[in-house]
Amino acid sequence: MILLLTRPLDPTADMVIRELGTTGTPVVRMDPGDLPHAVELTGHFEQGQWRGRLTDAHREVDLTEVSAVYNRRPNPPQAAAPGLRPQDAEWASNECYEGFFGILYSLPALWLNRPDRNRTASLKALQLPVAHSCGLLTPTTLVTNSPFDAKEFVSEAPSVIKTLRGVPQRDADDAAGHPLIVYTWEVSPQEVNDTVSQALCQFQRRIVPHYEVRLIAVGTQMFAARIDSPSGQDGEITDWRAYQLTDRIYYTPIAVPDEIREGVLAYLAAFQLLYGAFDFMVDAEGWHFLEANPNGQFAFVEHATGQPIARAVADLLVQADAEHATTRSG
Repeated sequence: MILLLTRPLDPTADMVIRELGTTGTPVVRMDPGDLPHAVELTGHFEQGQWRGRLTDAHREVDLTEVSAVYNRRPNPPQAAAPGLRPQDAEWASNECYEGFFGILYSLPALWLNRPDRNRTASLKALQLPVAHSCGLLTPTTLVTNSPFDAKEFVSEAPSVIKTLRGVPQRDADDAAGHPLIVYTWEVSPQEVNDTVSQALCQFQRRIVPHYEVRLIAVGTQMFAARIDSPSGQDGEITDWRAYQLTDRIYYTPIAVPDEIREGVLAYLAAFQLLYGAFDFMVDAEGWHFLEANPNGQFAFVEHATGQPIARAVADLLVQADAEHATTRSG
């Protein structure tokens, strides 16, 4: 049985569920954000293992039947309740998180990917040396909250500034809602000021690409889309995401060079991941690794290029389920 953890609205998860539906493999979708009020967990530890059940209003999951966990983008447990003080709600939510994932991590199940590994692999300052050690080209980068050092770095050569992590889930008026998008942009020495001291900032040498690539790795399979857009051209935003809803961007399938394939596989192994969404810029020098999202969505790549990514995810989960069944019957 496959346990799919995600929030209610997740088109990427929907695509995988449709593929799983064609295989007949049992799959249960839940959101940890419904714990503790709409999800009940009972775990009993004895003779070296956890047994028990995970239940919501419609389904009951026997923990011993869980063969694979597809961790997409679930909400964290929310213990808020009328009359419960905020500090007590935070404590109760943390207790739910610790118990829920502690028990699930202990199960002999395949994870795509474990949340703790995703969190470590999301550290962009860590990604660069790991990618370099795996043989991938990496850009010269500065992380600092020193305005002097930032200005000096930007003065030496054309550079961009980019976030180290996504922005909070909020609308432009600060109300809770959709996440704001902060694009990568070219920065001049004149634009560097004392606001740098308010947070660690990431500056990178500017690469002028011939084109860019979004590469999706699922186990050992790789699906790459060439991205042609005005990104990086003079007077344009240096981030292809800015053109996603325009007619100025084009996606086409592209083969993955052997050295990139080997580097990506080594990178996944270093972080103990089975999935990753990689961004590259390609120029005359080669494929430059920019970053990798261990939980990045792939829907737009599949829709634009027709590559069967959801099927590859489903196949990986189904294979784990078959191996789990063989182990239990043996």
